[in-house]
Amino acid sequence: MDNTVVQAIGVFLFCIVISIVIDKTLKQLSQRFDSEASGSFRLMSNSQRTILIIVGAVLAFSKLGFDVTGLVTGLGLTGFALGFALKDAISNLVAGVMIVLYKPIKLGDHIEVADSKGQVVDLNLRYITIKDQDATHLIPNSLFLSDKITINECPNNEYD
Repeated sequence: MDNTVVQAIGVFLFCIVISIVIDKTLKQLSQRFDSEASGSFRLMSNSQRTILIIVGAVLAFSKLGFDVTGLVTGLGLTGFALGFALKDAISNLVAGVMIVLYKPIKLGDHIEVADSKGQVVDLNLRYITIKDQDATHLIPNSLFLSDKITINECPNNEYD
């Protein structure tokens, strides 16, 4: 085999090995948190794996002598366009990960946020679901991090 082919395979395998190491590290780290955080760690693991495989493929093609400038430019523009189009969803997702990891609120807490108040009945990566006497409100996680929040632990579940 040609030396450049061996180098290209080596670069690609190196990226895959790094991805596996990060994946195992994230799995060990996720065991320190409760089961609600496992979705966040699974998302991070899948994202890093995809990114590292793409980077490894681009670097391997570069080692083989292909001009990857257009490919890298296209990926950059695509990433920019997707990031801009999905900025609100990404903001809610990142805020959801922070809420799951730092646990500033928990189920049963009585909160007031974005002109809504009630008892927290569900937490996920996109929304906080709060229920009051009249309605159920879905509050985007990004509002939780950017607005003023009042948290009162609810001694009895008055809204159940």
